[in-house]
Amino acid sequence: MNPQWIDLQINGYGGIDFNSSGLTVDKVKAVTRRLAADGTAGYLPTFVTGDPETVCANLRIVAEARRADVECRDRILGVHLEGPFISPEPGAVGTHPLEWVRKPDLALFDRFQDAADGAVRLVTVAAEIDGMPAFVKELSSRGIAVSLGHQMAATPSDIEPCVTAGAKAFTHLGNGIPNMIPRHDNIVMTALAEDRASVMFIPDGHHLPDTMLKVYCRAVPVKRLVAVSDAQYPAGMPPGEYDVCGARARLEPDGLLWNPARKCLVGATTPMARMMQLLHDRIGLSGGELAVIGHDNPLRLIGM
Repeated sequence: MNPQWIDLQINGYGGIDFNSSGLTVDKVKAVTRRLAADGTAGYLPTFVTGDPETVCANLRIVAEARRADVECRDRILGVHLEGPFISPEPGAVGTHPLEWVRKPDLALFDRFQDAADGAVRLVTVAAEIDGMPAFVKELSSRGIAVSLGHQMAATPSDIEPCVTAGAKAFTHLGNGIPNMIPRHDNIVMTALAEDRASVMFIPDGHHLPDTMLKVYCRAVPVKRLVAVSDAQYPAGMPPGEYDVCGARARLEPDGLLWNPARKCLVGATTPMARMMQLLHDRIGLSGGELAVIGHDNPLRLIGM
């Protein structure tokens, strides 16, 4: 099985959080080396909704690490902004801090891009927010991949203009949405049927049941599937209580990471190599299919 996985959604790893105010260049180096040792050859540090000052400071640190360290430069393929341009509604906002959620704002995005030294390659936004198609079109015109996620009630009438404007994917499809959705006209069905955009999904055994994984892998051509870990910093750490995105989360012995107060998942702790093995063992995907889903497609999505 191809060990050179590409992960477009790493919030942190091995006790180091890309969204923490304590991030340093040495910590970025440590995450990069730990991921490589665990089978992830390239990745996007992922910055969730938060205080713009902290986000910008940490983007600068990642940019500095890429300049200073050859391995970071080779393995950090850019950065992923997961927010703040998402839905503020419960069920869609997930564990993102509500106070920092924003409507489309090019000036704010430019602040992030400048801090990242131009390395933002992927941005997750909610299709249903007013003005989003124009925002998607502008980012896409700059060569940035836009993915749709953390949306409350996005319908085909919301999705179609954004995809036409250039949106290329759906972020962790089946997660970052309310538990109760319309049985027919819903974001999952719309995404599976949208031939122009890729489906990013988290096959860690917790975020999606095997039945849904089978549906994804049968309904969507392999060329449109992109596996991501959505790893949070407790990945690789012992079970216990952790502060994730400003709230208490619990890491269970089986790897489940969740917020008991909100009763929602708060990211994952399973590395890409293990998720690829789960797709092979439980869903029956071949080594060749896994190489496409976990290596080729992620690179293609971000224009590499």
